[in-house]
Amino acid sequence: WYQRRVREAVVSTQSTGDGESDSSLSDEENYEGEHVYTLQAIYVLNECLAQIIDLVYGSEEKDKAIAILSPLISKISVYIRNHAHHNMPNAKASAALLSSVTDYQYCRKAWSKELFEALLDPEFFIIDPTCLPQWKIITEHLIAHDNLLFADLLMRVTTTTGGLLSSNEVFYTQKARLIRRLSFTIYCCEYNQYCKYISKIQECFVEALKLNQAYQVIREVFLGFRVLILRMSPGTFTPLWPIMLNELYGHLVELRDSLKIRSDNTNPRMLNMYLSISKLLDQALILPAHMIPDFQVHNWAFVCDRPGSEDLDLTFKSLSAEIASGYDKALEDDSVRRTRNAPFLTAPHITDVRELQPFYSSLARDGLFGTVGDALEDTTIARLEAALDLEFLDLH
Repeated sequence: WYQRRVREAVVSTQSTGDGESDSSLSDEENYEGEHVYTLQAIYVLNECLAQIIDLVYGSEEKDKAIAILSPLISKISVYIRNHAHHNMPNAKASAALLSSVTDYQYCRKAWSKELFEALLDPEFFIIDPTCLPQWKIITEHLIAHDNLLFADLLMRVTTTTGGLLSSNEVFYTQKARLIRRLSFTIYCCEYNQYCKYISKIQECFVEALKLNQAYQVIREVFLGFRVLILRMSPGTFTPLWPIMLNELYGHLVELRDSLKIRSDNTNPRMLNMYLSISKLLDQALILPAHMIPDFQVHNWAFVCDRPGSEDLDLTFKSLSAEIASGYDKALEDDSVRRTRNAPFLTAPHITDVRELQPFYSSLARDGLFGTVGDALEDTTIARLEAALDLEFLDLH
């Protein structure tokens, strides 16, 4: 019955592509009416399939479950690849089913290929936010136990090309998508799981940073570095710090200079690059010192550790203070304070460079230690991860 409903879904999708509907609202209502039982079937499979496999197949016969799972995964892929709004309930139910099915590592042949292709889908992150936890589990099950897939992903990031007839914009978009998937894969897996690949990851980041004017690519590199800080021990990514500090300082100097000369900062990709760069600074300032010891030697360049002293010492001004002074209009409300255990910048994207002003103004006013609240490591990491969840789902 379920296979028949999926065949009907495929035919319906193809017929919709052949001709425009007069009323999109009625199409969605028809879709919901026709597929309500399919949704229920997926949830029933989610609740019962694992128990059925355990009941039917003994401990030495689990690999025989491939005969059941292979056709099921092929049918489920119809829904996980459909990112239309009206398909969100089916996609969410399918993700819940896959998160339980992929726990059977001895049946990898049934689902690894389909799910790796789904991960590389350009529209992969167009999902219901509530099913992101399931996709994190699926990605961990997919990559954690197969180093060849992670090596394949690294190779794709390193060797991707836009093609002879493709523009630089197409190449930059492909590069940014692959780096985001690399970051998401590391984010989904266990602490220090990919330490042995740090040299390859560094190579990917360094090559990406060489692309001039590739704002979307640079944004993803800084996102990836923020993920590395949370998923690897400090000594692992120490070789990356000189590169990232240089890039961090260089791009913030560009932001400062653009504010001083009142240049046009309306390019959305440039704005979101500056946001991602600022988030790295924000994260570095609130994490405990033992998680990022290399940054502690250089934090004075970005923010003053003595609030109010910069007005007296004219020989040096921290970068955050210079950026804050570059805005042509002071904040009307300067009472916002940074908290010691929470990121200040949590928006997934911005549309105006002024949205960064409260962050840099608070750093310039309060200094490095001018924060409120207790520094609780677990709480800080949990809040940073919550902000990362939203950022991965943002496609601006």
